[in-house]
Amino acid sequence: MLSAPQEFQRGWRTLLACAVGNGFGLSGFAFYTFGVFVVPLTVAFGWTRGEVSTAASFLLLGTVFTAPIVGTIVDRFGAKRVGLISMGLLSIGYASLTQLGGEIAFFYAMWLTMSLVGGGTTPVVWTRAVNLWFDKGRGLALGLALAGSGLAGIVGPGVATALIEKYGWQAGYLGISALILLVALPLIGLLFNDSAPSHDQIEQVDETPTHPGLTFKESYRTIVFWKIAIGFFFISAIIAGLLINLVPLLIDRDMSAMAAAQIAGVLGFSVLFGRIGVGFLIDRFRAPLVAAVMFSATAVGCLLLTLDSAPTWVFLIAVITLGLSAAAEIDLVAFLVSRFFGLKAYGKIYGSQLSIFYLGAAVGPLAVGMSFDITGSYTQVLYAAIGVMLFGSVVIGGLGKSRDFSN
Repeated sequence: MLSAPQEFQRGWRTLLACAVGNGFGLSGFAFYTFGVFVVPLTVAFGWTRGEVSTAASFLLLGTVFTAPIVGTIVDRFGAKRVGLISMGLLSIGYASLTQLGGEIAFFYAMWLTMSLVGGGTTPVVWTRAVNLWFDKGRGLALGLALAGSGLAGIVGPGVATALIEKYGWQAGYLGISALILLVALPLIGLLFNDSAPSHDQIEQVDETPTHPGLTFKESYRTIVFWKIAIGFFFISAIIAGLLINLVPLLIDRDMSAMAAAQIAGVLGFSVLFGRIGVGFLIDRFRAPLVAAVMFSATAVGCLLLTLDSAPTWVFLIAVITLGLSAAAEIDLVAFLVSRFFGLKAYGKIYGSQLSIFYLGAAVGPLAVGMSFDITGSYTQVLYAAIGVMLFGSVVIGGLGKSRDFSN
């Protein structure tokens, strides 16, 4: 049995390819650069900001439907083929956005289509390969692979903004399309290997495509499956709802728009380092316990955000706790699925969990926005968020001991 350092020495190529795939996929560039185009599109077509932002819901809802389907396809045909085809189609989708006219319905249809054809660029694909290549260092490997989206959150908006300011919004979409075509696809094609390590590389892993674990039918009959689903549905709803509304929330706390944007900018770094840190911790401590501590810390962060007047560093701490939970969510779901259900039907099981997760993420911003419209304040939402995060801590923290699927 290999040690964690030996696993990284053996599997670094696939790990790098997974980080690239996640960074350039729907969870990376698509999500983190979406907001950059809001103002340019309102200027170009006269749409309202709300109308443009609604397209993000179509992106999330499309992923809700595709995640379990993609997982099933990956289990049958392998992750590399699915990832390459889907990444290529996503590149074409971005190029097609340059042909937008004044019909907002067409804009929505394009994002829904991109979420469907780009479903193979989500963590369902990349985490399956990581789980095959890593066992002792699986938590850290998952964190590093999914940290690609954190890097996209840091680099992507700046790249897209530079292109938009110099050449127009069409160049922004075309630039992202070109990056996917010229950078992501070649790297994934050259480095990605979703086959289990051969017998001479690692003794305990068989070369056959059958891996130990539960079937999908067996998994969803367990209480653990539904604890993970319910816990992360509510957690993702709170995190997504607060992140989307973070800047206006901070402005309501008597901060200037620039100061609020600067604090919100810490999120990308928090997500990046949070994914690596959480991965490191769940390799050494029980993952449910790590999750409970992380989500409890975010509950404290939500409490800090209820303060009307506080020093800037207080709100900065609150935002960091949000970023850490945002970093931990998808990573923890992937890790928990692999440990509690094995890899036999990993793609379909994780895809189903991710579908429920994204449904929560789609509902959260809508619920937070409606609450603000009714009450005129985010305070009530924040108090509810405290309760939900503590609820999630109890549910996920109480999962118990995972099963051993090493044999």
